[in-house]
Amino acid sequence: MKPQLLVVDDQPQILQFLRSALGDAGYQVETASTGAEALEHLSECIPDLVLLDLMLQDANGLEIMAGIQSEFPRMCVIMMTAYGDVETAVKAVRAGAFDFIPKPFNLDQLLQAIKRGLHASRDARELYSQRRKGQSFLQTPGMVISTAPAMQEIYETVRKVAAGDTTTVLLEGESGVGKDVLAGLIHAASPRSSGAYLEINCAALPEKLLESELFGHEKGAFTGADQLKPGLLEMAHKGTLFLDEIGEMSLTLQVKLLRVLEKQTFRRVGGLKDISVDVRFISATNRNLANLVADGRFREDLYYRLKVIPLVIPPLRERPEDIPALADHFLRLYNLQFQKRFTGFDETALSAMAAYSWPGNIRELRNVLERAVLLNEGNVLTAVELNMPGSGPTAPHLMWDDLASALTADLPDDGIELEDLIERIEVRCIRRALDQTGGNQSRAARLLGLNRDKFRYRIKQYGLNKDRPS
Repeated sequence: MKPQLLVVDDQPQILQFLRSALGDAGYQVETASTGAEALEHLSECIPDLVLLDLMLQDANGLEIMAGIQSEFPRMCVIMMTAYGDVETAVKAVRAGAFDFIPKPFNLDQLLQAIKRGLHASRDARELYSQRRKGQSFLQTPGMVISTAPAMQEIYETVRKVAAGDTTTVLLEGESGVGKDVLAGLIHAASPRSSGAYLEINCAALPEKLLESELFGHEKGAFTGADQLKPGLLEMAHKGTLFLDEIGEMSLTLQVKLLRVLEKQTFRRVGGLKDISVDVRFISATNRNLANLVADGRFREDLYYRLKVIPLVIPPLRERPEDIPALADHFLRLYNLQFQKRFTGFDETALSAMAAYSWPGNIRELRNVLERAVLLNEGNVLTAVELNMPGSGPTAPHLMWDDLASALTADLPDDGIELEDLIERIEVRCIRRALDQTGGNQSRAARLLGLNRDKFRYRIKQYGLNKDRPS
């Protein structure tokens, strides 16, 4: 890639000469005729070096120099002037100029100064580009920015973490809080953004299949391995690998993952040769890994290796100020998807959403809005149409949320909605079983006397989706 130069001078003939001469010398040249135009250009594109005239029509070059040095402390600036006295040269250098070139130009002298300046600041443009990317990463299309103080602290940490090229990050929080969103932001704002971003749910695959997906396999490594298959580790080289639900990984695979983290090398399943990779690891869990370590179900050395930077994402119930913005976002999303024309929510819907604890977090809110927009018509959604807990005709009979009450109390005179009652009882039992088993679906299913398929069906049916990436 050609080095990029910005030439700032108020004389058109000078700009034309330098654009031609420097272009012929192998540089990509942009020009500006005023200080304001130069600063506007710098706000949009970061050059490798600036050639700046001392006397401009709208500003003194030294003032522009001060602005550049304030925003870009390592930017290389070469001052140009027809007033080649020593005092001016000293002022320019003190202001931060790399060099001072008098007019009329000695082209060879100018080219040598540019060459030296580029060598001195060869990393500056990349650093500024990454810093700007880190500052603007919250402007990702479709992202809803939280206004909660706890989330603002997380965003600030993410900005800093993104600048780190290899630092591992552990995202902790309940299912549905948006751990995958933050993982994607870290990658997008990092120097690895041009590389691959791959993710895998460690709870979704059996141990052997997960190992093959991560490490790949050689031809003939096992029955059915009829060709060589690169794993995610290879495909994420120079990029980022997101390991969701890391707490579900077996101890055997934990040992192999630890080796990759420590040495950045691995072997394919059935392979004999070490493969070197350059991968950044971001992990996520809705489990308490410290408790798993204490119980011997998660390796302590891997735990500390993964949580160099731990980020705990608060649940939605602890940041209720985010609910309206998220609801509006999902409303627009599903309006577009289902070709509806809802404009917002009435007071009953807003009150219901604010009062609800959202145990499924953002994912549950999204599911509620998807169902409501799909099944209803009109301009404004109500609490009844959202089918929120505590809304609709069964609201006065909250005692029926409790199974014991349902079996012992008399039926209300105006009756009950039996299907709604059964759904709410099932949802409560499923959540209780998941909480009691630490999110382990197989054990939770056994507690409820269900096989895993029936249990997963109910999770999907009720919008809990505990087995989907967080």
